[in-house]
Amino acid sequence: MEIWKWSATQTRERIAAGEVTCAEVVTQHIARCEAINPSINAVVTRNYEQSLEQARLMDQQRRVGDSLTPLFGVPVTVKINVDQIGFANSDGIAAQSERICQQDAPVVANLRKDGAIIIGQTNTPEFSTRWFTGNPLHGATFNPWSAALTPGGSSGGAASAVASGIGCIAHGNDMGGSLRYPAHCCGVVTLRPSMGRIANGSPSCEEGRPPISQLFSVQGPIARTVQDVRLAFDSMSRPDALDPDWRGGRARGKVDGPLRVAYCIDPFDGGVGPSVYRAMKVACQALEASGHQVEEVQPPLALEAAMLWGRLVAAESTALFVEGVKRHGSAQINDVVNGMNDYFGGSNGEQLLRDLRLRNLIRRQWSLWLQQFDALLMPVSAREAFPDNYDLGSADQLSELLDAQRYLYLVNLLGFPAVAVPTGLDGGVPQGVQLIGAPLDDERCLSLAADIERQCGVIIPTLWDQQESFLSKGL
Repeated sequence: MEIWKWSATQTRERIAAGEVTCAEVVTQHIARCEAINPSINAVVTRNYEQSLEQARLMDQQRRVGDSLTPLFGVPVTVKINVDQIGFANSDGIAAQSERICQQDAPVVANLRKDGAIIIGQTNTPEFSTRWFTGNPLHGATFNPWSAALTPGGSSGGAASAVASGIGCIAHGNDMGGSLRYPAHCCGVVTLRPSMGRIANGSPSCEEGRPPISQLFSVQGPIARTVQDVRLAFDSMSRPDALDPDWRGGRARGKVDGPLRVAYCIDPFDGGVGPSVYRAMKVACQALEASGHQVEEVQPPLALEAAMLWGRLVAAESTALFVEGVKRHGSAQINDVVNGMNDYFGGSNGEQLLRDLRLRNLIRRQWSLWLQQFDALLMPVSAREAFPDNYDLGSADQLSELLDAQRYLYLVNLLGFPAVAVPTGLDGGVPQGVQLIGAPLDDERCLSLAADIERQCGVIIPTLWDQQESFLSKGL
């Protein structure tokens, strides 16, 4: 049995049925990691001994008729920029590589409570600040479809790992697209949840999280199917006292169809790549085939929202971030951070207050506008997956990248839920779209993504065939 190919849902069901043990499941995922990780460098810290010990203990303590937790025995990976007991929250920085965490972050604790088994930590760029994944501490992570393309960032290690069959679920986080862009580049699914739906907090950060980061950054799951993302989201989204901004919630009204879906291919009037255009058309057709009404629209204040995200991030970066990057970061990450701050412009106390007021206005406008629709369909990025390390080229290349990624960080400014889902392969490269909902409409976005997935199929088996060919040749 090729257990590592099973979904999280299948894995838990077969463990519950007694067809396999937790130890057998974890052993296969470890073997898969050992076989494929050398070619992608997605998992940079292994947790093999502890995970096997945990699996054996769960098998021994289980009794016939026991009610199993939702993720009982399911192997997962955790990104290296959150706290995990016994491991460093390095954030891809050598200066933090020896700071061993004494307590789990809420999202990690919730996964454990539901029976998930953590088999390793996944890579991120320095300070988790690029849409590419690599750092001097752990090296570069590669896109499993093509090493010439970015795996996305900053959760590039998470997406590359789960796409390659290492773990059923990957944890990641998203402040400017860091869940959605890696999932998009690697051909898997993710949910950037509504602000506050998954408890956010870092026990080892004594000073607390910076205020803009707290507004824009969320934790979330990446998996190979919508069903598995939903399963992981249910576990991750339990409350925790470390995050006083946590909130529960349900989608307003109906979740299932027929629904009214707005779509917009180019809200920024900057043009999109041909495969991006085709992916949007495929997604529209999939939604219509599922019985939904699809209508082309122009959302309000899209460019203003995207640029406002950048100004607020640049304000926090200038005040609280750049000095640390200068002290502990490479020349490359310093160039990227300084380039991004230059692109979005400076700020001061008065401008910051005006921008925070503008954010409230834009969020209100979008919330009111979305009352007409059940979701908004948009590209994940204006461009096909960028060549790896494209942001390290000229200033013009960095500006081109920032222009293309407005679709991503617009959503972070709003704090609304968004699901990235593949639509298929185009020239051998994964393509996809994102579905954006009103606050707390996470489940509805997942439901619509499941309809697209049902029509378009899951593309990961094609990747596995390519990887098996690669391994059989001894490459």
